[in-house]
Amino acid sequence: MPAYQVALCEDEPMDRDQLAGLCREVFSSWNIEAQLTAFPSADALRAALETGQAVFDLYLLDIQMAGTSGLEMARWLYDRGIRDQVVFITGNPEYALAGYDAHPLHYLLKPVDRERLEAALHLALEKRRPQTILLRWGGKTAALPLGEIRWVESRDHGVVVCLGEEERAFPLSLRDAERLLPGASFRRCHKSYLVNMDWVDHLTRGGVILRDKRQLPVSRTYYAGFQSALVQYLNQRRR
Repeated sequence: MPAYQVALCEDEPMDRDQLAGLCREVFSSWNIEAQLTAFPSADALRAALETGQAVFDLYLLDIQMAGTSGLEMARWLYDRGIRDQVVFITGNPEYALAGYDAHPLHYLLKPVDRERLEAALHLALEKRRPQTILLRWGGKTAALPLGEIRWVESRDHGVVVCLGEEERAFPLSLRDAERLLPGASFRRCHKSYLVNMDWVDHLTRGGVILRDKRQLPVSRTYYAGFQSALVQYLNQRRR
């Protein structure tokens, strides 16, 4: 298995060295081969990415830096499809509130302690692991990549599972699909739709807007419950 690649972007040398040392200690204690590359600025990191010099599994970004900020860097990564791979570092909790639209995986407040860092790194590693869901009907079973499921729709006396540009049909009821899928991640926004909360960008009265810009209907019956579930889901992701 290739080494786990971590980019650490921090413009304060002492903070950068301290956090790099903590990261190495944690990975070593877990017997995980990891390679950490430290950058003194977001501009240096971006230059490395744009020239193809490096590819990373995780980005530790100081929110407030001279030049391009960590927040701007996270948004740049998000626009290029790099998601669930950013951990913000900040000395001011107020800056963390400004970073929600960049969809960070976690926040770390300075001075970073080992326990909180371990929690963030553990969450990042769990996100990296491919997860599958088994759909069973009759004597048949299908394994689907959980993270690629955008939504499940009731259609033609069965369900259709949307996997990006691919759709797969199964002779199940939506209620059966709802029972098989993890309830914390999949919620109804309409009597005919189950949506993967991890793919939701935002909610409006007109519909559920996904990260791929597609829109699903939301009914008045489900709106309030879905809104509450979305807020709870986002809060749990940021702990």
